[in-house]
Parts: sequence; C-alpha cells; structure tokens
Amino acid sequence: MSNFKAVLDVLFRVPGATLPESGLLSGRSLLILSLTLAVICLFFMVRYLVTLFKTARHESLSSGELGALQRKNSELLSALNEIQASSNRKNNYISSLFSAMDSGVILFETDKSIILFNESAQRLANIDTRCFFHPEDLQRNSIMDTVFKTFESVILEHKTFAIKTRNSELRDLEIGVSPVLSKYRDGALLGVLVILKDITEREKTERIRKEFISNVSHEFRTPLTLISGFIETLKMWENLPAQDRRRSLEILEIETGRLSKLISELLLLSEIEHRIDNSASVPIDVEKSIEQAVMSLRGLAESKHQTIETKIDVEFPSIYGNESWFYHAFRNILENAIKYTPENGTIAVDAWVNSAALKVAVRDNGVGIPEAEHEKVFERFYRIEKARSSKTGGSGIGLAIVKEIMSLFGGSVELRSAPGEGSTFTLVFPLVALGSDNVSKPSALETTLGSPVQLSSTQTPAQTSGPDIAREK
Repeated sequence: MSNFKAVLDVLFRVPGATLPESGLLSGRSLLILSLTLAVICLFFMVRYLVTLFKTARHESLSSGELGALQRKNSELLSALNEIQASSNRKNNYISSLFSAMDSGVILFETDKSIILFNESAQRLANIDTRCFFHPEDLQRNSIMDTVFKTFESVILEHKTFAIKTRNSELRDLEIGVSPVLSKYRDGALLGVLVILKDITEREKTERIRKEFISNVSHEFRTPLTLISGFIETLKMWENLPAQDRRRSLEILEIETGRLSKLISELLLLSEIEHRIDNSASVPIDVEKSIEQAVMSLRGLAESKHQTIETKIDVEFPSIYGNESWFYHAFRNILENAIKYTPENGTIAVDAWVNSAALKVAVRDNGVGIPEAEHEKVFERFYRIEKARSSKTGGSGIGLAIVKEIMSLFGGSVELRSAPGEGSTFTLVFPLVALGSDNVSKPSALETTLGSPVQLSSTQTPAQTSGPDIAREK
C-alpha cells in the first residue's frame, strides 16, 4: 500500500516523493510496462495502416473488376435463362407429342401403380386420374386386368408380350407390355410400359379381304365348273345330238362371257381404287355418254320388251373428269335397272343441273330393295337374293364400281327404293364451274319413293370396300 502511495506522490509531484526501489510499482517495472504498452500500440497502429492500405488498394481496383464481374454474372444468367427456355420447349414438345399420339401409353411401377398415361390410353383403356389415388380401381378394369396377368412374366423374363382384346366400346385393341430397363444402371428394371393400339379398322379390312377372296373364288369356280363339265361332254362330239352340241356351245359361250366380264369388272375396280389412268380433268359430254350407254343396252331391254325413256336437260360442259368412268357409272345403274325390272316394264333416265350439282337418275318399276339393304347393296359381291342374282347373270360388283367412281368425282350415290315400288338410283356430281345463268331445274324423280340413302364421297376406298355387292350384276 505504501508503494502505491509513493507512486501517487510521484505522479502529483509531492516534494521529496520517490518511486520504490523494488516491487511491482518500482521504477524498473513501470518502465517495462510502459515499453510493453508502447509496443502494443505500435502493433495495432501498423495493423490499422496495413488494413487501410489494402482497403485503398481494393477500392482502386474494384471499379474495373466489379464491372467485369457484373458482365460475367449477366452472361451466366442469360445462359441459364436460355437453358431453362430450351428445357421448357423440349418438355412442351414431348408433352404435346405424348398427348397427340393415337396409341395409348401407360407407364407402371413394378408394383402395378400408374406413373403416367396419355389421353389415348384414357380413352382406349377407360381409365382416369382417379387411378393415381385409388389404384384398387384398376383391378376392376377388364383391360388392366388383362395387362396385369403378364406383369410377372415381364418383370422376371424382361420380355415383351403382345395381347389382343376388345374394350367396353367393342374396339379391337392390340396391347404391348414391355419392361423399361435402365440405360445407365446395367439394365436395372425401372417399370413396365404398356402400349395400346386401336386395330379395329385393320381387323375389319382383314376380314373384308378374306371375304373378298372367298367370294371371288366362288364367282370364278361356278363358271369354271360348268365349262369343265361341258368340255368333258364335248369330248364325245361325234356321239352327241346336234341339239346337245348347240346347247353345250351356248352354255360355254355364256360362261366364258361371264368370266370375261367378271375379270374386266375386277380390273376396272382395281384401276379406280389405285387411281390408275387418272388423267387430267376434261369436259364430259354428259348427253353423249348417256346416249351411248342407252344404245349399248337397248338390245338387252328389247329382249325383255322394256321401254327406256330419257329426259336430258344438261348443257355442255357441266362437269369435268374421266369420261370413261362417268360412262361406266351410268351404264352400271342402267344395266341394273334393266335386269331387275320385269318384262314390259319401263325405265326412266333423267339428267338435270341445278346451282350445285349435276344429277343423273335412273328409275325403274322393278322388284325394289328393302330399306335395310340400301347401304349393303354397294358392298362387293353382296346380293339380296343370291339365287335370283345368279339367274340374272350379275357378278355383284357393278354397284361397288359405281360407288368408287363417284368418290373420285367427289360426288355421291342416292338410292330411293321400296319392295314392289321400284328403285331410283341418282348419281350426284358436284359442279366445278357453271355460268351464272344456270338455274335449278328439279326433276319429277326427286319426289320418288321417299328419302334417299346417300353414300358420301368422303369415304375412302378402304372404308367403302366390302365382301359382296348387291342387287347387281
């Protein structure tokens, strides 16, 4: 305590005051403490100056470097935005493509839960978004139940399985069930992919093709059998009476003619379907073509004591196209009318033009066609009464040819008929160009036998093709 008092006396300059010679507050100790404090102060001062120098230097360089850094950041941000936009475009493209697919696509987890599906799958398999939250609903779906039966084999064998079935709307489906294997994890199984294809039209076309081949074979077999039989008969020429010889030769002539006509009709049908000789459109002389067809069939009509009445009110030119096909279309419906009209009957041919179309109608007072058969008669080889048709010598292709020809003209065929009241077939040709002075000229045939059955030209050959044809040739 005395040492502390001595230090205070020295600080306040008390006369005769001196520092103690030893202890913490001795002169030596205080000198060392002063030097230590001086060194500490010097250290912090140097440190402050160094910091101040670095700050000043950084500030002197930061203006240029900061601008470059900002430009770099801007470039990186722009590149990132472009990558994101490109990714969005790709995702949108993939999503649109996925939605636009005709085939149904469903992706499953291995536990049979659905990951995703597109709109076609929703329609074909009769599923909706509820299946994401209630997977048990899939067990009650007949299509999914069929698919799930293959899951175990797909997962274990890593093989694709194909299934054919029919959905609740009676559409034929072809279903492919395939494993989804990882490209980067040694073929690890990621899930199961199901592809559903609607093959209803393909199956229908295949059935039509088979039926067509069967019918063609039948049509060829009948005359060939007769020809073969009479050839065997004619081998005994010397022993046959003259009357039998003549009869045999007449039948051979009839049957070979029938074969020749059938082959010609099949070739014409093929030509029309494949647009062979589909030359540039030329003006068609409607009146001339109708007169030529009537002249070519007048002998057949006279053999049945029938009368053909014509009323043509058409200026030249009215329509453009293949004149040979126009001739064949009209001739076939006229020949049909002659064949199915009884003796002493009357057949009326009427042609007129209105503001939208040229119409050529053939009306007969023959046996007529039941309403249920109106559309079927235009199928290949279809006949209402096969026995009756075979007696008339018809091949069953004529009306199919008419329908195909009208589709090429962009027109249609209208049919009005009832049993016992005759039939009216009307060819409707849309006009390409007409003068302004043409006016509608309705015909009496337009009011005959009620509403027509119209076969639109929008049907393609595949849609209009059928196994048989009707009331025809």
